[in-house]
Amino acid sequence: MPDTAPPKRILGMTLLHKCNFNCPHCGYLYTGDSEDHEVKPGYRLTWEQIQRLIADCKSIKNERFAFVLNGGEPTLWEEGERRFIDLLLALAEEGIHPSFNTNGSYFADYTQCHDFFNRYADEGKIPLMTAVSMDKFHANYDREKARAVILDNIVKVLYEMPAEKKAMHNVHVISIVSKDPASFLPDEMKEYYTLKGVTFGEFPLHPIGRAKNLMDEMPDSEEFFKNLPPPPEKGPEGMPLATLIGENYVKQGKKIGTLGNLKDLIR
Repeated sequence: MPDTAPPKRILGMTLLHKCNFNCPHCGYLYTGDSEDHEVKPGYRLTWEQIQRLIADCKSIKNERFAFVLNGGEPTLWEEGERRFIDLLLALAEEGIHPSFNTNGSYFADYTQCHDFFNRYADEGKIPLMTAVSMDKFHANYDREKARAVILDNIVKVLYEMPAEKKAMHNVHVISIVSKDPASFLPDEMKEYYTLKGVTFGEFPLHPIGRAKNLMDEMPDSEEFFKNLPPPPEKGPEGMPLATLIGENYVKQGKKIGTLGNLKDLIR
């Protein structure tokens, strides 16, 4: 059985460049203006690279890892007969805590949503965190009705599960907010889904990637964070190490290591 104790180390994983949305604020794929940025159209992390990353983690004794999977849109990842859910289950099988950030489009189809969450609950060894981006830039909810088909499907699927299966899932909504009051989700919407177990968080628009074209909408980040409760203090454990992009471990836009040599990043 994998070690299900809380993870000590966090790694990002950039799975692919492909996305089915075209958001004006996107910073994941365009984090810099450099022409040599590794995440280009056609980029996809391979199953073989993912297996090597798992082996990299397993080679380090007495460490527990969490992976945050990003894209592009990670639910679009596939290789041969393998799909994104297979990747998540492979991580959990090895004791790695999986989470992913998604635009939620995959879950707009109820059958897909049902099969995804139930299969993970049946086969997963560690609870899964699903973080859905939902704001005026993604436009994947109905502001007038204060509802989202994506969230309706997810909470319906989870509600129908027995408690032990439902406990395998955590669902969190992330909203990127600007100066525009319409960038905040309606309070009634947040209250409705909070009662159904969904959590919410907001993050200010930052001048990275395409969002550089939205400078007039940029909020004062310092003021935004000042009004939030202070985060718990973090020691060296639990801090993000790096993000795997292809063959390289990258942090803050700089290559700091290569796949197969994760030990070098841990002091």
